Amino acid sequence: MTEHIRVELLRSGGFIGRSVHVTLDSTQLPPPEAAELTRLVTAIDPHTLRSTGPTHGADLMHYNLTIHRGTQQWQVKVSDPAIPADLSPLLQFLNNYS
Repeated sequence: MTEHIRVELLRSGGFIGRSVHVTLDSTQLPPPEAAELTRLVTAIDPHTLRSTGPTHGADLMHYNLTIHRGTQQWQVKVSDPAIPADLSPLLQFLNNYS
């Protein structure tokens, strides 16, 4: 049994400008996917996450991410191309569900 993790992603921007909302809960996922979600969230140090503002380019992707891990919760807003390296794998995982 993995710890309870819930992640919510709102992705906007891009060439088409379509918004996507994804919510994943480790208790609702098959065990291998729940374990992967837990691994990806555990790899992130919430104390080093910083929101990044949009940079130049109207078609950049913007990500508003909220993570609930046990009793902890944190939120970060990032935009391409300034996505922190430890956050990128989680965003890719979540994009697979969009």
